[in-house]
Amino acid sequence: MKYKVLTVFLLTLFVIATTIVSTSNMRQTPVAAKPTPTAAKPTAAIVKPTPTAAKPTAAIVKPTPTAAKPTAAIVKPTPTAAKPTAAKSTYPIMKGNVVPQNFTNRRYTAGIDIPVGLYHSTGTVCGYRINTAENEVFYVTIYEKGSTVVELKKGDQLSNSECSIVFGPPEPQSEILPGSHLVGVDIEPGVYHAQNNLTCQFAITTKEIITRGNETIKVGFGNLNGVRDMLIPEGAEAVFFTSECGEITKVS
Repeated sequence: MKYKVLTVFLLTLFVIATTIVSTSNMRQTPVAAKPTPTAAKPTAAIVKPTPTAAKPTAAIVKPTPTAAKPTAAIVKPTPTAAKPTAAKSTYPIMKGNVVPQNFTNRRYTAGIDIPVGLYHSTGTVCGYRINTAENEVFYVTIYEKGSTVVELKKGDQLSNSECSIVFGPPEPQSEILPGSHLVGVDIEPGVYHAQNNLTCQFAITTKEIITRGNETIKVGFGNLNGVRDMLIPEGAEAVFFTSECGEITKVS
């Protein structure tokens, strides 16, 4: 019993002593002060720019191509060989393209009274005299119904009393008559047969000769087939048929 009391007593003393020591140590050991948390510096907020609504872009409106107005096609007229026309104001004696018959002794001067150029007569008995600017004289005649052609140069003088001659080249006729013809103008190359083939004579000549008088042209009978058919070759310029030939027909 004594031992239990002593033991309790001693344990009590030990607890008290331990408590005293612990208290003493607590007073001597400074307690590390907890750092007072400082207020955090305010962080500047990174403000992201609010994307503004994109300005509406004006739509580029491409103009709608309009149908091109059809351009009227310029049709160039096909040039036709213009017939030479005598200007009335320049050559008042001309009746259109015709040099009228003159029953006086007056001569018509080319370039003054009448135009310079080519003249012809068709389907008539005709004859006229030309006094050239070089003081020469030549005649153009056809004694039966036929054709004539003459070129008047500046200064040439025409004496005309038997027929009306026309200014301009001769034109193809449905009936080929005796007289003067220009190959490729009013007659074509080929073989021809005369109505009066036994008496018909002809000559192949040049334009220069046949348009400056036909009375001196040398003629002969037909040159083909032994029946006096007449061949006008390619490349020929002019042909003259005598009045005895009558109507002339193209064979080939």
